[in-house]
Amino acid sequence: MAAPPPFVLPPDGARARLGALLAGAGRQRTAVAVLALAAVLAAGAVWVRATPRPGAPADAAGAAAAAQTLPRAVQGEAAVGRVAVHVAGRVRRPGLVRLAAGSRVLDAVRAAGGTTPGADLDAVNLARKLVDGEQVRIPARGQAAPAAATPSSGPAGQAAGPLDLNTATAEQLDTLPGVGEVTAGRIVAYRTAHPFTSVDELLDVPGIGQRRFEQLKDLVTVG
Repeated sequence: MAAPPPFVLPPDGARARLGALLAGAGRQRTAVAVLALAAVLAAGAVWVRATPRPGAPADAAGAAAAAQTLPRAVQGEAAVGRVAVHVAGRVRRPGLVRLAAGSRVLDAVRAAGGTTPGADLDAVNLARKLVDGEQVRIPARGQAAPAAATPSSGPAGQAAGPLDLNTATAEQLDTLPGVGEVTAGRIVAYRTAHPFTSVDELLDVPGIGQRRFEQLKDLVTVG
């Protein structure tokens, strides 16, 4: 029977110890690389789940809200009417201006660039509502107050000639210089209690003084 080979101890030199250390360091680097790759893959999976996808319910709700808001804004803009008026006299840019329905004489004056020196704004009713197709004339100080030049077939039913204090509507009276909605209502209330027998009775209406009467006396009549 052959004798077993003799047991040989590993060499105990410096090269042997260095090789063992390098082999251990290589295994550690491999383990660290595997752990780092696993951490990157896990973070990527979390990011993919957290990122909103196109067509998410939140996006659909936002798009639906925008679709509901825009048509209402467009419809509201289309519903607003426009009026065209001719602004003349003591204004910086006389001519045709277009404004939203319901605008006042003051808005027309501003659209025409404002007044020039010497304009008499007290001679016109700045609060009167504009009528499509009318002319707004701003006089100079000392000039006669202009009549409200509105078409006889205008939407508010204004007449081109003198207004009858006993039959004119509140809207027609509102077109007179210096007469706004409040004063027009007072004129109607006055004639309801006792019909006008002369134009001079305008002085009995609250809010109409001598200066305003001078502006109105040639623009009204009593039938």
